[in-house]
Amino acid sequence: MLSAATVMAPAAATQKSSLEVLLETIRKRDEQPKDAPPALPARPTCRGRLPTTRRPSLPAGFKLENGMAPGAAVETALVDNKPDAEKEIAALEAKEEKPVKGRIFGTKRKFPNAEVLEESPYVNESHEERKGTAICMDPPSVSSATTKTNGKAACTDIMDYVLRKKLRVWCSSPNAKWELGQIRSISGDDAEILLANGKVLTVSPERLLPANPDILDGVDDLIQMSYLNEPSVLHNLQLRYSRDLIYTKAGPVLIAVNPLKEVALYGKSSIMQYKQKIKDDPHVYAVADLAFNEMLRDGINQSIIISGESGAGKTETAKIAMQYLSVLGGASGMESEVLQTNVVLEALGNAKTSRNNNSSRFSRVVQRAQGERSYHIFYQLCSGAPPLLKKKLFLKSANDYNYLKQSNCLRIDGVDDSKKFTALVDALDATQISKEDQMKLFSMLATVLWLGNISFSVVDNENHVEVVSSEGLTTAAKLLGCTANQLVTALSTRKIRAGNDSIVKKLTLMQAIDARDALAKSIYANLFDWIVEQTNHSLGSGRKCTWRSISILDIYGFECFNKNGFEQFCINYANERLQQHFNRHLFKLQQEEYLEDGIDWAPVEFVDNTNCLSLFEKKPLGLLSLLDEESTFPKATDLSFANKLKQQLSGNSCFKGEQDGAFKICHYAGEVTYDTTGFLEKNRDPLHSESIQLLTSCKCELPKHFASVMISDSQSKSSLSWHSVVDTQKQSVVTKFKAQLFKLMQQLESTTPHFIRCIQPNSKQRPMLFEHDLVLHQLKCCGVLEVVRISRTGYPTRITHQQFAERYGFLLLRSVASQDPLSVSVAVLQQLNIAPEMYQVGYTKLFFRTGQVAALENAKKQMLHGTLCIQKHFRGLHSRQGYQGLKKGALTLQSFIRGERTRIHFDNLVKRRRAAVLIQKYTRRRLAATMFNDQLKHIILLQSVMRGCLARGKYRCLQDEKNSKTSCLKVQGHTRKNISESRIHQEMNGHHPHQPVISELQGRITKAEAALRDKEEENVILKQQLEQYERKWSEYEAKMKSMEEAWKRQLSSLQLSLVAAKKNLASEDAATRAARTDYTHTPVQYDSEDTLSTGTHTPEVIESRHSHNPEAKVSAGNSDRRVNAVNHLAKEFEDRRQVFEDDAGFLVAVKSGQVGSNMNPDEELRKLKDRFATWKKDYKSRLKETKVNLHKVGTHDEKSRKRWWGKKSSK
Repeated sequence: MLSAATVMAPAAATQKSSLEVLLETIRKRDEQPKDAPPALPARPTCRGRLPTTRRPSLPAGFKLENGMAPGAAVETALVDNKPDAEKEIAALEAKEEKPVKGRIFGTKRKFPNAEVLEESPYVNESHEERKGTAICMDPPSVSSATTKTNGKAACTDIMDYVLRKKLRVWCSSPNAKWELGQIRSISGDDAEILLANGKVLTVSPERLLPANPDILDGVDDLIQMSYLNEPSVLHNLQLRYSRDLIYTKAGPVLIAVNPLKEVALYGKSSIMQYKQKIKDDPHVYAVADLAFNEMLRDGINQSIIISGESGAGKTETAKIAMQYLSVLGGASGMESEVLQTNVVLEALGNAKTSRNNNSSRFSRVVQRAQGERSYHIFYQLCSGAPPLLKKKLFLKSANDYNYLKQSNCLRIDGVDDSKKFTALVDALDATQISKEDQMKLFSMLATVLWLGNISFSVVDNENHVEVVSSEGLTTAAKLLGCTANQLVTALSTRKIRAGNDSIVKKLTLMQAIDARDALAKSIYANLFDWIVEQTNHSLGSGRKCTWRSISILDIYGFECFNKNGFEQFCINYANERLQQHFNRHLFKLQQEEYLEDGIDWAPVEFVDNTNCLSLFEKKPLGLLSLLDEESTFPKATDLSFANKLKQQLSGNSCFKGEQDGAFKICHYAGEVTYDTTGFLEKNRDPLHSESIQLLTSCKCELPKHFASVMISDSQSKSSLSWHSVVDTQKQSVVTKFKAQLFKLMQQLESTTPHFIRCIQPNSKQRPMLFEHDLVLHQLKCCGVLEVVRISRTGYPTRITHQQFAERYGFLLLRSVASQDPLSVSVAVLQQLNIAPEMYQVGYTKLFFRTGQVAALENAKKQMLHGTLCIQKHFRGLHSRQGYQGLKKGALTLQSFIRGERTRIHFDNLVKRRRAAVLIQKYTRRRLAATMFNDQLKHIILLQSVMRGCLARGKYRCLQDEKNSKTSCLKVQGHTRKNISESRIHQEMNGHHPHQPVISELQGRITKAEAALRDKEEENVILKQQLEQYERKWSEYEAKMKSMEEAWKRQLSSLQLSLVAAKKNLASEDAATRAARTDYTHTPVQYDSEDTLSTGTHTPEVIESRHSHNPEAKVSAGNSDRRVNAVNHLAKEFEDRRQVFEDDAGFLVAVKSGQVGSNMNPDEELRKLKDRFATWKKDYKSRLKETKVNLHKVGTHDEKSRKRWWGKKSSK
């Protein structure tokens, strides 16, 4: 690659002085239009390779507007560069050797004197590839000069452009959060920002960052963004996350934000859409589909590397990728088997940590932190194993095993270990693991648990120990297939060779515990490898092997806690290696794309972590070497290891010693402080020859298999004797870890990698919650921000010629002769005065520097705004003219239509009126006839009843009169007889009767009879009047009910009161008449009613009655007054009723419009109601007074009668 770049380099330009360079730079800056976007670093001086035959070429005869050919234009642009000035600046920068601070992504570390690693996992690389890597580590001086001259100045120019155009910006608020706003005005050194929530902030431009145009909000690829700064990236991810779009591309990397809930992005329908290329949105399916197709097309193995923190969703992402790949494989039943392997691997390789309930872990068998668990399978076995299996394996509850109960965490909330064990057994059956192999697996797991229960006792002053005979010892020996003595010998003694002799030495307490734990860890590690081997064998049996594979790597991500130990040390070392692989692959893809499209491109500087890897791997003064060296010393401590690191590595820029046995390492993702406590103990792996001999002598098959595997692996590395093989087993943990990591990197290097970075949105594990600081930290740790920064250095915006012409072709002021997309695109760029260094024209795409899409969008908005203004005014004029014409025609048409409709309506009204009159005539006649007939019937019936009543009453009166006359005649007869007898007697006795007295009595009787007849006639007249009053009252009541329904309830009480008064009056009149009758027929001279039948009625008697009884006259006068009072009330009621009915009828007529009047009907109706209420109240009071008076008069009459009767009786 270096030689090719050298051959293709252009001829050197004529050297110019620094003053000439400065003057020409100022002149070019002044010649730029004021509205043009700021310039970013100029294009490199090297050129891309020529297109091959399969690449599309430029159109034949294509020329720019100035008539120059594309090649000539490129040469001219290259000649304008100033290599001397750039070299001078690069030299100054090299002397400084200071970190270059970026305004957006923090500090960018440079390693000008990066060391080449002594060891590298990339053993199969060619010499040319190494040269290419060296170019990346030591970039040309032109890149450094460009960065120095255009770094901060370019950002300042961009902000000046944004401030001048008053575009959207990100504002750093006082609470250290970025908020989106719009520039309202600029005053001096401050800018006034209108935030989205309506608030206005005044800040300095240093606290502002440019924001992308709204067209780029929520883009599915961060490369498409014009301004790749932290708030823009976070805003884009949060916006997509709020829409359940959890996948976003960052160039070749897929960012997957854990939704922490079910999202509608998966299933068979989605798989078929990606398989049939119907959808191309960012997705795990798309990554898996790309890997599968590239494997088939290129015949190269593929790898999908999934990384992220605990709880970011790496395991679920791996399951989704495996699901899609199993469907693409098309093997019958393959999908279920592949997915079931996840259950097995999760049970044996995952554990609960403080951050995640299902985290991929290592070194978890013998010890762990508080609140964490060992591997899931131990708890599942103890909880879910059936009774028969527990009996065979001597299993107890998890709380009975020291390896499990030491962290005080035996359960996970919401997880049923018993059900998980059932699912594990089903998964083992699905992956075709036989029941015999399953029994072997569970037996070794129980062996590991019982080994942890073996204890030791000190037997001498030298701290030597012997194994305590316990249930753990005997059970572990039975499960291993050895005797208890063999296990005791392996755990408590060591054989030391002295020449040809062997000496048995007892172990100390610490050595014995280490031997026990080493045996347990070795058994579990080999057991895990064995089950993976069995699973792969079962999946591959009976199927055709293509020798092509897609590896899915679900690996732990970068970790930085408050306290970081040996586990974080190994994890972060592995991430450093993976990050280097990530950077190498990323640059390779970008450079290939640039060179494939034929643009000028040279390798750019990037943050290389070679020095950090050298700190780990360098021999003999690397971290790993020093740790292994210190682990071999028996008396070494963690503190001595820390002091040695300070002494040997103090000159390394990536290392910094701390107090109390701690040290710092400057990783690619930031500084991490490690505590050396437990480093030496965890690094040692004292699996000595006694333990291997123990496994070899076991009767069970698996321990023997484990021993044979360890021996064979050691023999492959050493051709020495048995003792040499045993010595190789004393390799430290970091040595084995490094060897496995190198093996992994070699395997990945032989594949085409695809990267997925999983992001945990919040620390509370709640959906739809997006914590900016946490996400930003993960983006930095995963290296995503490095991808963004590197892409920002190049051409982040890439648009095909066709897409560019379709979107911005309308900006051309005049048509282009050639209408192909490339000609249109170049013409648009020249018309908008886009500086040549701000873009490059490729064979198929246009490559733009940062911020150019915003400038194009701004020009597009201005053009659209002007177009809309013109269209607005033209359409307004056209609409007004059309409206006036339409209005005039509409008015004319409406006048004719309304006249015709009015005439038709009038004719219809005339016809309807005539018809209505005719109908009303017949209807009224019918109603009148019906009403007349009904009234006639009622009147006849009433007359018949009344006449009958009157006839009967008259008949009774006549009968009474007849009886009265008969009685009177009888009385007169008896009286005459008595008188005659008296006269005869007197004559006989010589006396003469008193003739005047008799005559007077007869006269009185005659007058009394005449007065009686007058009263009877008067009573008859009163009855008729009363009946007339009642009949009129009924008629009035019926009319009031029909015409005044609203007053019905109010008049009912008055009507009832008046009726009661009438009835009372009638009864009292009847009593009065009876009293008068009694008085008439009673002579003055008799004391009882029995004497009424005797005597004669003489004028004297009648005269005496009138002269001696004045109460009768008073009673008659009272009766007349009562009748007059009732008649007066009835007349008043009738008058008032008529008045109210007339007023109400008049108001109804006014309301309906039948009578014209200026009065307000509603107001007059209210006044009428008030008057009615006032009269009603007064009428009720007077009616009540009348009742009281009637009652008093009746009482007076009764008393008068009683007094009169008493007087008559006393006489």
